[in-house]
Amino acid sequence: MTLRRALTSLHIERLMAAVLLLCLFVMAVRPIADPDFWWHLRTGQYIWETGSIPRQDIFSHTLPGQPWITHEWLSEVVLYAIYAVSGQGGLIIVFALVIAGAFTLLYLQCSGRPYLASFVVVLAAISSAVTWGVRPQMFSLLLSSAFLYILHLYRQGRRRQIWLLPPLMVLWANLHGSFFLGLVFPAVYIVGAVIDNVFMESKGLGLTWRDVRLLSIVTLVTAAAPVVNPNGVQLLIYPFGTLGSPTMQQYIMEWFSPDFHLAQFQPLALFILLLLVSLGLSRRAPSPVGFLFLVGFGYAALRSARHIPLFVLATTPMLSSQLLHLWRRWARSERLGTPRRHISGRNLVVNWLLFGVLLLGASAKVGYTLAKNAAAQQDMFPVAAVDSLERSHFPGTMYNLYHWGGYLIWRLYPDHKVFIDGRADVYGDEFIDEYLQVYQLRETWREPLDRFDVGVVLVDQGSALSTVLGESVDWIRVYADSQAVIFVRQGGS
Repeated sequence: MTLRRALTSLHIERLMAAVLLLCLFVMAVRPIADPDFWWHLRTGQYIWETGSIPRQDIFSHTLPGQPWITHEWLSEVVLYAIYAVSGQGGLIIVFALVIAGAFTLLYLQCSGRPYLASFVVVLAAISSAVTWGVRPQMFSLLLSSAFLYILHLYRQGRRRQIWLLPPLMVLWANLHGSFFLGLVFPAVYIVGAVIDNVFMESKGLGLTWRDVRLLSIVTLVTAAAPVVNPNGVQLLIYPFGTLGSPTMQQYIMEWFSPDFHLAQFQPLALFILLLLVSLGLSRRAPSPVGFLFLVGFGYAALRSARHIPLFVLATTPMLSSQLLHLWRRWARSERLGTPRRHISGRNLVVNWLLFGVLLLGASAKVGYTLAKNAAAQQDMFPVAAVDSLERSHFPGTMYNLYHWGGYLIWRLYPDHKVFIDGRADVYGDEFIDEYLQVYQLRETWREPLDRFDVGVVLVDQGSALSTVLGESVDWIRVYADSQAVIFVRQGGS
C-alpha cells in the first residue's frame, strides 16, 4: 500500500481498529511494580556479564548453593538488554507493545470486526489487566495468543502456519515456565475435533480426520521442543512443582482466587456474566473446543487470578461469535461486521484529526506514566531505607520481607545477600514457612534469626515484628520512615 493510498483510506472501520490498538498500548503502559522484576533484572545482568546461567542460588545467604532451575533465563537477558539500552522507560514501552500485540492477535480471531470485536477485546483486556506489568509472564501472554491464533488459522484451512508451533515452543520454554500451555492448546483442539467428528459429524469445528492427524504430528514434535534449553529435561518437571506447592498457593497473592468484592475484578465478573448470558440467549451451543476452553480455563481463572489472561484469551472469540449471532438474529442486520471501503474527503479529514487528537492524548498519558515511575517505586519499595543501608555498611547478615527481597538483590548484591526473595521455587515450602515463623512471631520465632546469624532486620513499619524488636533490648532501631524500619542486633550479629 502506497503512502498516498494509506492516507486516503482511513475509513471509520480502520479508525476504530487503530483506536483499539492505541488504547491497548496506553492501557499496558504502567509503572514497574512487580517485586520480582528486580531479581529478574539482576539475573539478566549476571548472565550478560559472566556469559553463564546460574545453576545454584547466588543471591541468598540462607540457602547458598541451593539448586536453581533458571527457567526464565532468556526473558531475563532480554530484560537487562533493553534496560541497558533504554532504562526502565524502554522496558515499560516494550512490554506495553508485547501486551498490545497479544490482544491484537486476539482481535484477529474475533467475529464482528471492528465494532463488536473491539468491544469484547477491550473488556477482555481490562479483565486481565490485573496481571500486566514488566515481567516474564507477558512473553507467555503473547505466545499463548500466538498459539491460539495459529490454531484459529488452522481451523480456517490455513495449514502451513501450524509448523510454527515447534520453534515457538523452543522460544517459550526458554522464556517462561508456563510453556506447557503450548501443548494444552493443540491438545484441546485435537480432543474437540475428535468429539466433533464422532458425535457431531463435523458440524462445529470443521477439522477432518486428516487435519486431526497432521495436528497430532505437529503436537508431538512440539512436545519434544522444550528439551532444547540449558536445563534439559529438568525443565519439563518444573511447572508441576510450582503448581503443586501449597505454600505458594497459600501465601502468594497472585495465586489466590479473584475476590469479586474488589473493583479490579469487576470487569472479569462482567465478562463472565456476558459470556454466560450470550450462550443462554443465542440458543447456539459452543463448539467442543469452545466448551473445553470455557470449562477448563474458567475453572483455572476462578481458582487463581494468575490464570485470568488465559481464560479471556481462550474464550473471547466465542463471546464475540455468540454476540454477533444475537445481533444478526435480533437486529436482522449484517452491518455490525461489514466494513465500508469508501470515504468522502471531508470525513477523511475528520478521521485523521480525531486520530491525531487521540494520539496526542495517548502520548501525554504515556509520558505522564513514565515520569511518575520513580515515585511509584518509592511508594512500593524501601528506596530510602536501602540508601541508608548502603551508607552505613551494616554488620552481619540480613532478614528482610519476602516481597522486598528482589529489590534488595538489585540494590545490594553482590556486597550483601538476602534472607529470602520472590524465587519461591528455590526456597521451597519448608524454608518459606521458616521465614513466616519469624515474621508472624510464632513461638520459636527467634531461632531462625540466631541460626542464620542475622545482624540486621529490614521490615515494614507497623508490623508486629517491628513492634516487638523495637521493645527488645537486644535490637537497636537505626532507621525508620513511614514505610520501613531497620534494626541492628545489639553488639553486632
